[in-house]
Amino acid sequence: MTMVFAEWTYEQVRAQIIEGALTLRASPAALGPRMGLGAMSDIVREMMEGYGYNETTVRRIPSAGAISRMYETWDWINTYLNEEERKLVYDYAFIKIRKGVYFDAYLKKIDVSRRTFERRIASHCQRIADNLNQKHRVRLTVTFDDVTQIALEDISITVASKNCATNWRDDEVGGQKKQVRADVLAHANWRNERRRQLLERVER
Repeated sequence: MTMVFAEWTYEQVRAQIIEGALTLRASPAALGPRMGLGAMSDIVREMMEGYGYNETTVRRIPSAGAISRMYETWDWINTYLNEEERKLVYDYAFIKIRKGVYFDAYLKKIDVSRRTFERRIASHCQRIADNLNQKHRVRLTVTFDDVTQIALEDISITVASKNCATNWRDDEVGGQKKQVRADVLAHANWRNERRRQLLERVER
C-alpha cells in the first residue's frame, strides 16, 4: 500500500482548529469537588410521568479520533505560534462555536477590523501548515532577498586572474607551493563532497 502525502493548507488547519474547539466543548467538564454532588440517583417517578416529564436532551460524545485530533491541534498551536498568536487563534476558535457570541463585539474590544483579523488568522494557520508540510518535504519558511544564494555551487579551485597570487612566483616560497596548493585543493574537495552529501540527504 502506497501512502500519498497531501500538503496541508491553511483552510484545513483552520477547520481542524474549529473541530478541536467543538470537541473540547463537548467533552465532560472537570468539576473537581463538585463531582460528588451529582452522585445521587434520579427520582423514580410513576409510569405515567416517567416519559415526557422533562425535555429529552442528548449530549454528543466526542469520538476517540476527535479527541486525538484535538490534542494534536493544540500541540500545533503551542509549538508553532507565539503567545499573542496563540491567544488570537484560541479566541477565534471558541467564538466560532459558541452561540450568542459575535465577532463584532470581540473585534471592537481588541480594536481590529474584521478583514485584518481574518488575514491574521489565515497567516497563522498558513504558518502551521508550512511547518507540517516541512516534516514531509523540505520547504524554506524564511523569506530570502534577491541576493541570497540558495543553489548548490562548487567552490572554485582555480585562480580567476593571472594577476592574483603573485607570491607563487617568489623563489623563497617556491618549496611551499605544492604543499599549500594541495591543502587548498583538499579543502575545496572536502567542502564540495560535504555539500553533495547534504543535498542527497535533503532529496531523499
